[in-house]
Amino acid sequence: MDTKQKNTGTPRKAPPKRSSQPETGRSGARQPRSSQTPEYKRTPPQGASVYGAPTGGSRSTAAPARTVGKKPKKTNVLHRLLKKGATASKKANTSREKVIRAQKQMQSQRKKKRARRFDTPAVIYTDPKPFNRSRLLVQLMSVAAVVIALVLGLSVFFKVKTITVAGAEIYSAWAVREASGISEGDNLLTFSRARAIAKIRAELSYVDKVRIGIKLPDTVNIYIEELEVVYAIKSQDGIWWLMTSDGRMVQQSDAASAEKYTKVLGVAVESPQVNAQAVAVEAVPTETGESGETVPVTVTGAQRLSATLQILKALEANDIVGEAASVDVTSLNAIELWYGQRYQVNLGDTTNMEYKIACMNDAILQLSDYQTGKLDISFTTGGEQVIYTPFS
Repeated sequence: MDTKQKNTGTPRKAPPKRSSQPETGRSGARQPRSSQTPEYKRTPPQGASVYGAPTGGSRSTAAPARTVGKKPKKTNVLHRLLKKGATASKKANTSREKVIRAQKQMQSQRKKKRARRFDTPAVIYTDPKPFNRSRLLVQLMSVAAVVIALVLGLSVFFKVKTITVAGAEIYSAWAVREASGISEGDNLLTFSRARAIAKIRAELSYVDKVRIGIKLPDTVNIYIEELEVVYAIKSQDGIWWLMTSDGRMVQQSDAASAEKYTKVLGVAVESPQVNAQAVAVEAVPTETGESGETVPVTVTGAQRLSATLQILKALEANDIVGEAASVDVTSLNAIELWYGQRYQVNLGDTTNMEYKIACMNDAILQLSDYQTGKLDISFTTGGEQVIYTPFS
């Protein structure tokens, strides 16, 4: 155990007051200060301030001198700068440590929350219960009862009682209803709509589109769209048939009825059937030319039929189908069209057919009602110009 020397209580003599004038010896030099003097008094110069309080300039009114234990050391600028840098570095390290400590604390809190979130109770294992056969039978009977109730509800409460038809003009509502195969008493929720639509389109050739909807508790609604435009074309037997611009055969016709529609000349269909796609008859390998000689055939019947359907769709796009009397595709380099009985139109080849039909329509609208003649829209002689030549 360390011991300290106790103060004996002997009073310490105060050091003698030091004169403001330096002590000098015989030679006039300043004498060194005694090392036994621990304290000294510093008297501020005249006019200086003590502890920040200004003086009046008189030495007699100055504050008493401050007693200092040791003489302050003189430090240079570099030492002060190094000291400030060390202090700033220490503060930065301290703040960085605080940030790291805070981050670690936040991470630990997150881990605790995550562990608390996924904390699940301990799994308790129990002995399996014995198989209960009577309970299984009760469950099966309950499911069967629900299924039977649903079937009975569908068969009793949702029966067809009313069938409505909309959009029929060529056919009667009764004909559409009979063609659908839907009758009163059928189940409203289980009958096949796809089968009914297929039956209507197969039996009624003028029907283009069909939609079937139901309305609870007992109503079936049938909506149909009929064909607006059909064209007349001959079969290989010389019988007229009606055809759509898509090549679907509609029904058989006669010569008198065919006069009401746009006739297709230069191509015939082979073995046509209602609602079937048209198939062109292929010509013999050779044909007779203008001078009576035999020349080989270079254009097939399928090409002529394809060009015909292209022209018919162009007529529908320009809304002038009712005015075209006939379309002749015997020569695909000089397709001929009759616009009523007034204009004989030369369409040239099959290129830009829709544009040519539009130019023909514009040219006819600019002509007077009494004018008749030939229109050349082949764009081979006069560039992109329609040439009108009156009949002589």
